[in-house]
Amino acid sequence: MSRRKSLILLGIISVLFLASKGMVAEAHTPGPIVLEYNIGTGVLTVTVTHSTSDVNSHYIYEIVVEKNSVQVDIKTYTNQSSSSQVVETFSVAAVAGDVLRASAKCSVSGQISGEITVPSTTTTTTTSTSATTSTTPDYTIIAILTATAIIAIGIVLVLLVIIGRR
Repeated sequence: MSRRKSLILLGIISVLFLASKGMVAEAHTPGPIVLEYNIGTGVLTVTVTHSTSDVNSHYIYEIVVEKNSVQVDIKTYTNQSSSSQVVETFSVAAVAGDVLRASAKCSVSGQISGEITVPSTTTTTTTSTSATTSTTPDYTIIAILTATAIIAIGIVLVLLVIIGRR
């Protein structure tokens, strides 16, 4: 194989390698999310399933709680204490009919939200196992993929310049 063909092949392999590294960064989104409200204590427990192999770089970084579409609490994190889920409690004064919503955001990609309607006082606890799920892409992924594409194009251009000089 000629030197020119070898360099072209190396360039193609480099581009594919870098592109695959960018795609690995596109991690799964969190979910499902379960909300449980104890009307007797006024405590909302939010459980977010979020599996990760590195709790320090890929974790739930924020949980926002709303009551009737008004933000009532927010907690932020710099890591995840468990490799499988996040469980957090919030003190929320609510009455029957109030809608409680929690949204959890991943440090790498996406978010999930769930909501429950506070039941009458005859029921003390309610669990939402069919929470509304909405996932959105994180701009971090877009930035990583864009940077990967720019680097790959740069490598190909450098290789073409080298080939052109010979």
